Amino acid sequence: MKVAEEIYSISRLTRVIRNLIEGSIPNIWVEGEISNYTLNRSGHRYFTLKDSGAQISCTMWRTRRAPGFEFENGLKIRAYGRVTVWEQGGRYQLDVQSVLPAGLGPLQAAYEALKAKLNHEGLFDQERKRPLPKFPNAIGIATSSTGAAIRDLVWGFKTRFQPVELYLIPVKVQGEGAAEEIVRAIEIFNQSKLVDVIVVGRGGGSLEDLWAFNEEVVIRAIAASGLPVVSAVGHEVDVTLSDLAADVRAPTPTAAANLIVPDGEDIKQSLRDKSIRFSRTLDRMVSMWRERVHGLANSYGMKRVIGRVNDERLRIDDISEKLETALIRKVTERKRSFEAIRNQLTALSPNSVLDRGFCVARQKEGTIVKSAIQITIGDKLNLLFKRGSALAAVEEIHKNER
Repeated sequence: MKVAEEIYSISRLTRVIRNLIEGSIPNIWVEGEISNYTLNRSGHRYFTLKDSGAQISCTMWRTRRAPGFEFENGLKIRAYGRVTVWEQGGRYQLDVQSVLPAGLGPLQAAYEALKAKLNHEGLFDQERKRPLPKFPNAIGIATSSTGAAIRDLVWGFKTRFQPVELYLIPVKVQGEGAAEEIVRAIEIFNQSKLVDVIVVGRGGGSLEDLWAFNEEVVIRAIAASGLPVVSAVGHEVDVTLSDLAADVRAPTPTAAANLIVPDGEDIKQSLRDKSIRFSRTLDRMVSMWRERVHGLANSYGMKRVIGRVNDERLRIDDISEKLETALIRKVTERKRSFEAIRNQLTALSPNSVLDRGFCVARQKEGTIVKSAIQITIGDKLNLLFKRGSALAAVEEIHKNER
């Protein structure tokens, strides 16, 4: 029967490791390049020492002797201290007791040299930088598809401004080939014409981790972009050359959304405020014009105009009555004249002759017989009476000279 192997807790294992490390490594001098330097309000210094192959976290408590020079990222120093284990964080670190300057590290030296070169060419000039559109429709993002940066960007954009569309081109953000992938993503976004702004970025890290965003090809691609570029690389203390070349620098990926798109709630509130101000302004204008019209209506000049209008109304009424009277008189005269003419016509009408017992004689072809000389014995005449007619034959003719 086998004896069960002893099982360690994490805390016990970490203490064993701590005892092994701290008990076997004496105080030593370490030379490296400062990165991620932070001076806490308490006076404690936190930084990373690194070389081309590795890095180690360092702490320098405020009770230690102050260095005779300013700490800054990229400065190469020699630190004296002891290796300790931080049990809660599960990592080893160097407890620095004193430091000496050793000059700039190779990475920082390369950074400063390239920065000076590109700055001389004008790639960092403020005059060449373009403002971002106020209401972009689509944003292009070049970053890792699995890092925290893309989660922060998506959350920031969707929280602030829902209508914006996001297009992601996944790229490596550190290591071999990262710079080329970032450059290609910038070129694709420019060629596609799908987006209004490009964001390039990643989370924080050491100078080595962020080096892809200090590569010359990346800086030139950002400067040559036809679209505005926002650099969102690392934390606020990390400044890359991409930050200097970009049109806008966001200190973190989360802050990029705040710089690129407006806050939807702020827009709604602004519209509500403007609507209220417009309504109040309109009310004041209506009230002002109402008072002006009221004052004008009660003014001496307007009263004179109203009196003049009333006088003209009376004059028009008087003219209308006169025209009506004249028209009635004229119509009456015309009616009388018409009656006189009608009576004359009636008197001259053949019907009036027939009413008195006469008749009209017509020859066969319809000619009215006015004289005896028009007819001969045997002619047939059509006699028209007031009522009815008769056909008569001529038997005698008596010609009267009168």
